[in-house]
Amino acid sequence: MNVNTAVCGDMKTWYDAGLISSPSMMLFGLNGNGKSTAALRFMYAMAARGIIPAAFDPIKNEYGDAIEAMGGNRFRFGPGQPDRINPLDLGSLGDAAAEIGGDIGDQLYSLAIDKAVDAVVLFTQINRGSGMPLSDIEETILEELVKVVIRTVKEPWLPDLLEAFDHLPQDVLEISGCATAVAFRLEFRVLRQSLQALVRGRMGALLGGRKSVVIPLGNPGGFCFDTSSIPESNSKLLSAAMLGTWNIGFSAMDAHWELAEFERLKALEAAAAGDFYEPKVRWGSYFAIQDEFWYPMRACEGIIDRADRVGRTNRGVGVSELKITHSPKDFLSLPNAKDRETAKGFAQRCGMLGLMALTLDDLDALSAVQPLNAKEISTVAGFNVPPSWAQQPTTDGSPMAPPGAGKILLKVPGRVGIAVQMSLTPIENAKHVTDARSRVTTIGESLVS
Repeated sequence: MNVNTAVCGDMKTWYDAGLISSPSMMLFGLNGNGKSTAALRFMYAMAARGIIPAAFDPIKNEYGDAIEAMGGNRFRFGPGQPDRINPLDLGSLGDAAAEIGGDIGDQLYSLAIDKAVDAVVLFTQINRGSGMPLSDIEETILEELVKVVIRTVKEPWLPDLLEAFDHLPQDVLEISGCATAVAFRLEFRVLRQSLQALVRGRMGALLGGRKSVVIPLGNPGGFCFDTSSIPESNSKLLSAAMLGTWNIGFSAMDAHWELAEFERLKALEAAAAGDFYEPKVRWGSYFAIQDEFWYPMRACEGIIDRADRVGRTNRGVGVSELKITHSPKDFLSLPNAKDRETAKGFAQRCGMLGLMALTLDDLDALSAVQPLNAKEISTVAGFNVPPSWAQQPTTDGSPMAPPGAGKILLKVPGRVGIAVQMSLTPIENAKHVTDARSRVTTIGESLVS
């Protein structure tokens, strides 16, 4: 039944109202029905309320122009692009640790090193591929090498890992169980080859450089990591870019929170002493959009647990999340059984689901994770059914939007889903275009992505 009533359906609002347990949504939908358009609607509405947007890895560059128009920062990665990721750079967390000091600074420094270790292990495993997983002892050696290099090199980068490998620190040798450095190099020669390939191979377009991107903390326009220049066929580079930017972005959110708390307490102490102190950094909560969320999970077996650690905030404070993918079968198709079970937890832990046009197979697969009733399944499966074979053409000759465009079922576990139709404003209509090659008139006249 069409009730012609506006629905406020973003995860932050529902969380603040006590309707869901976490401010998070997983959005599923077939291509062309407006997933990124819906994400932009959420982003605009939250930005208007002071919630900082953070867009991760739009493969088709759906968010970069909007972020820049709001005064945010866009970072471009890939062949011929200006930005690089140095996984040994402790980034915003390292800077926050140095400024805050004390016990909290020590905790942040340890967290920054853990993130660097995770990033190096992930990049090495992705570059190797699924056929040659890292062994436990190889991961341990990598972890120790990263820690040694960070402790001893002023501006560490990946070639320093090779240098440490060739001039082996004693504590790494002891951990390896090898009697001599010669025995170590023989035992772990394949690991060195993997590091060499990481430094000298095609990953250099992403990881080559001492300087890593720096996110200005507190910019209300937010930031966007743009990986659209990397071809989808280059799955290793694209997966590494996505996971690397998750690491940088979520670490920056943690750093922002800790610095803002540090500055707030300084202001309170000054006020108690009758003085005035203006905080240099203030907290503003974030809205994190992770588009093509499942893409890097397929890079190699066993990646999902470490990817989960990389792509989340340390304390889960003040961050609303939207994870976007095409089908619930994306996580059921992971090759490793343990990975599949872990992946189901993402959908199970989300505060709400957003279901756009999906097939019956998709909905059956999702219902095994988050139960849907027959009416909900029928409703979503019918989103993409055209009302007739005689659709009226648009007045300007532009392509017709698909029948499922903008239709979303908002679903909270245990409650009947709410079916809504999103209609775009003229500004949204003009600004968001992802199918420019299909246009027969001027760009900017489409209803949805």
